[in-house]
Amino acid sequence: MSGFTRYNKILNLFSEQRSSWTVLEISDELKTPSSTIYRIVRELVLAEFLESAAGAYFRLGPAFIKFNRIINLSDPLVRAGQPFLKKLANENPIESVNVLARLYGNKVMCVADYKTPFFKNNTSYQKGKLMPLIYGATSRAIIMKIVGKSLEDLLKQETFYDDNDKDTFFKNLKNDNKKGYCKTEGQVDKGLIGFAVPINNKKLGIEASLSSIFNSIDFLPEHEPIIYANLTSYSLLIERYINQIFDDIQNYHQISS
Repeated sequence: MSGFTRYNKILNLFSEQRSSWTVLEISDELKTPSSTIYRIVRELVLAEFLESAAGAYFRLGPAFIKFNRIINLSDPLVRAGQPFLKKLANENPIESVNVLARLYGNKVMCVADYKTPFFKNNTSYQKGKLMPLIYGATSRAIIMKIVGKSLEDLLKQETFYDDNDKDTFFKNLKNDNKKGYCKTEGQVDKGLIGFAVPINNKKLGIEASLSSIFNSIDFLPEHEPIIYANLTSYSLLIERYINQIFDDIQNYHQISS
């Protein structure tokens, strides 16, 4: 291991399922001498990316909490959108989870969410969790505005069941564009139905979506136009605030220079 890769490989071992590791365990997992791992771990501890846990174990350190706070306070999408999630939830006709998600490489990640108190189920879309690109309204709304070669390049890594599955996907994407929103049921989580609209800002490189997710048993057809109207209204507000943030960033750099 060399360069940043050595740090990245170690940090990526930590997960919800496995939150602490010893130097010897990391050495065995990465097939790297324990003396090398010890030096890297020591550097990560000094930089607060890792910290000592019980015994000889190490866990993720306070640096991630610090950076998470910085992102929450500075990321344009989070700043513009998070304050509206609770308002959107309150205006939806039934209990819901409301999600802001955006494209990172060829995956989708939730960056903010709000769940009404009486929503019974958990969704797979949770803050910081990478999600598939081609399944679920939350993800599909993000790519419905990407066209041409950019869309082709984005989908190169995706695996469809067969050509028919791929054709159906593109047909649905075309229909989504005509309607202005995406609707899927049970594609990611059984028993849940999701609606989503795109949020974009090319100047800041943001390709994102705003979505509301409901229990299928609570949903009635007459809810759909209300949900779509709510999502559309709040997505426009969020895009407007993102534009204001972009202007503020530009003005700051002009003053600084």
